[in-house]
Amino acid sequence: MSEASRPTYSSMDEVRAAIDALDERLMPLIAERTHCIAEAARLKGDPSIALVPWRVEQVAAHARELAERHGVDPDLAERLWRAMMSEFIAHERELMERATRS
Repeated sequence: MSEASRPTYSSMDEVRAAIDALDERLMPLIAERTHCIAEAARLKGDPSIALVPWRVEQVAAHARELAERHGVDPDLAERLWRAMMSEFIAHERELMERATRS
């Protein structure tokens, strides 16, 4: 959706309903990303290699590009993606550690 075609809301109830609807669409995508992280953990196996710095930078740069393409502040997008990546890296490490204890 282009920035020009985004709706204008007349009440906070409408804004909140729109956010809830977006969350309904986002969660399945987060579930897919979580599955990819679990697969990465399975393939890597070693918790010490959960963090791949060059890949973090690559994903952050891609998030900035996507943000610009969609009319989102690239700085905001990068901060959000870095926070998300940090949590997913911690999750990946946890999955690998759990697998090594089994």
